[in-house]
Formats: sequence, C-alpha cells, structure tokens
Amino acid sequence: MRNFGKLLVILILFIPHFIFCQKINLVRDAEIENFLNEISNPIISLIETDSKNIRFYLDKQPYINAFVTNGPRIFVTTELLTKTKNVNQIVGVIAHEFGHIVGGHLNKRNRAYNNSLITSVLSSILAVGAIAAGAPDAGTAIMLGGQHIGQKQFLSFSRNQESFADQTAIKLLQKSGYSTNGMYELFEILEKKERISRFNPYNMTHPLSSERKKILEFHVDKNDSKNPYLEKKLILLQAKLNGFLSSDEYISSIYDEDSVEYWYSNSIRSHLVGDKNKAIKFIDKCIKSDSKNPYFYEIKAQILYEHGEALNSSYNYRKALSLIENERHFLFGLAKALYSTGDKKNYLESIDLLKKYIGVEEFPVDAWHFLALCYGKMEQYSLSSLALSEKFLLLNDIKNAKLQLNRAIQFNSNDKNKNISTQITDLKIIIKQKEKNE
Repeated sequence: MRNFGKLLVILILFIPHFIFCQKINLVRDAEIENFLNEISNPIISLIETDSKNIRFYLDKQPYINAFVTNGPRIFVTTELLTKTKNVNQIVGVIAHEFGHIVGGHLNKRNRAYNNSLITSVLSSILAVGAIAAGAPDAGTAIMLGGQHIGQKQFLSFSRNQESFADQTAIKLLQKSGYSTNGMYELFEILEKKERISRFNPYNMTHPLSSERKKILEFHVDKNDSKNPYLEKKLILLQAKLNGFLSSDEYISSIYDEDSVEYWYSNSIRSHLVGDKNKAIKFIDKCIKSDSKNPYFYEIKAQILYEHGEALNSSYNYRKALSLIENERHFLFGLAKALYSTGDKKNYLESIDLLKKYIGVEEFPVDAWHFLALCYGKMEQYSLSSLALSEKFLLLNDIKNAKLQLNRAIQFNSNDKNKNISTQITDLKIIIKQKEKNE
C-alpha cells in the first residue's frame, strides 16, 4: 500500500494541469484599467451582472490573449493592446469574455475540469494495478491513454464554450452599437500568427481563427464606425506601453518627434534608463500639450518619487487626484510619497489614504506594508503588527501572519485598546479558519 500511494501521487502530478495554470505577469495601471472599463461600459449595461464587481487587469505577455476568471476579473495581455489597430478590435475580445460570463462558463469549466481529472486519475489507478501485476508496458499505455482521453474531453468542451462566447459577443456588439468588424479583423491577425506558429488545432482550447472568421462573415458591419475620442486614448496608452516595453529605435520609427505619443514614450524610456532630467522634460511637454490629462501628472509623480523627490511627487499626485477624484492608484501613489517625506504630519494623511485604498482594492499587499511602516513611525506598534499580519494573510503566509499577530497581542497587553483587541480577535478567527482549510 505504501508503494501504491507514492506511485499514485507521482502519476497524478503528470495530469495535464497546463490547461488551467498559466503564469500571470500582473501590471497595474490606472490609465489602462480605466480605459478598459470605459470602452466596456456599453456592453456591461447589457448583461446581468454588477458592474462594480468587474475588474480589468493587465497581463504582461508577448502574445495576444484575454481570459476571464471568477469575480469576474478580465485579464488582457500587453500584446493585445499594443498590436490592435483600433478600439473595436479590443472591444471584440472583451465582448467574447463577457460571452463566457453570460454563459456561466466559469462554473461549468470547473466541473468539466473535474470530470477530465477523474478520467485521468482512474486511468492512473488502473495503470498502478497493471504495473503491480507485472505488466509495466500495459500500465504505461493505460496511464497515457487515460490522460489523453481526459485532455480530449476538456479541450472539446472548451472549444464549444469558445464558439458560444463568439456568438454571444456578436449579439452584444450589435446591441451596444460597436462594430463587429473589429472582432473579424482580430481573427485575421490571429490567423496569420497561427499559420506562422503552425498550431495543432487538436490541442487548442479555441476553434481555429479561420473557422471563427467564417461565422463572423455573416455579421460584418457595412458601417465600421469608430469613436475618435476613444481612438485617441488608445493611441496614447499604446505609446505608454511602448515606452515600457519597446526600444528607442522602435519608438523613433513609429512616432513623429513632435508628437505627444513620442514625448510620452520617451519620458518613460528615459526614466527607465535613469535619466530623470530628460524624462521630466518629455513629460512636461505632454502636460503642456494637455494640462487636463491626469495620467501625465501621475507619470511625472512616479518619476520624481523613484528619484527620491517625494514632496515634489506628492504635488503631482494631488494634481492627478484633482482631475480624477478618489482614483485608487493615485491615492496609493500619494500615500507612498507622503510617507517618504519623513514628516509626521504626512504620516497621518498617508494612513488615511492607505485605508481608503485598502477599502477599494482587491489585493492591497503593498498598502498593508506601507500602513505598517506609517504606524511604526508613529510608534503605534500594535497597529503596525496588525497591518503586517494582514499583509501576510493576503500572501497566504500563515506562519508570519501568526507571528505578527502575537506581536500585536504583546504590544496591546500594555495599552488595552478595545478597538485593537477586536481586530486581534477577528484575525485569530481568520487564521484559524485558514489553518483548518490547509
């Protein structure tokens, strides 16, 4: 029995989890997240979901893709944003992801995964029996065959879901007033990439782009209308991404030197190579061209902060906040800048800003860290330890979460603060529940 258990564990490790597990290189950016929300609002209004729960995230990847998870949270890759030619193409992808939400595919996908997993596990158990009976070749064949069946079941299910999401996306685009041409154009881009990469359609979770194009041919709009205001925003955020991701040569080849896109990209490029003066010169040109763009002030604030000019940074974050009130990324940026000034009065404001940010952000690990630092500077050590305990809980680091909670209990044994005692009790319950679930 001992050998069976070990072998079964080893076999289960070979079940194809690659279908579900992918590395996400998360990038947080107010300009991009707000843009994705803005272009999606006409579609969100058509589906039965709470728009406040929908979150957009940017995934730094060298390929065009988007996917949706529970929440719902929609992830789009940097390559999708930089390689698309217009807003309609991006909206087509987002509408497809909303098609998964409308179809209830997230829960169905989990069930389908469990079914394919059971097939693979059963084949592994049979394989163990065959190997134990002295037929290792047969056991290996059974194991691989079972995994093949489980994978085939899931991929077939996934392609059916993708087709449904495409059909739903077409309806959502038509009802929202967006052109379906963007979706068709994107399939053309993907089709070219598939030819170059020579993908095996059997192993793809999506139908081939050429097949998806055929369906869309019946729904292509004669009037391919575009919103100049949104198109301008897209071009600008593409310039920002190129500043972070592309070379100087590439930026110079696609933008005119007297354009705001060139200045925006080069302010970021200059900052990344440590040339603060050049970075500030370029971003000041952007601000002069459009003094109402909050993201220009945000970039200037970031440049100054990362070059040790915390107070000047805070002025620019305040300017950005005056243009978009309560933008959570600006709140966090200002909080960090104020903490870094070393002024006791600024610690108090930083604490208030961090609490606001924590109240609206899903995964505020860094905010809890800075909150702990602020409380430490204020010599409120119980609250500092509690903040660190919250941080480690978000990271699922139970050991350090308990360590910081015990420190908070020790510090509070002298103060006897009832509010802190209540927070300690709540964290004890949460930690105990997490330990139980492990």
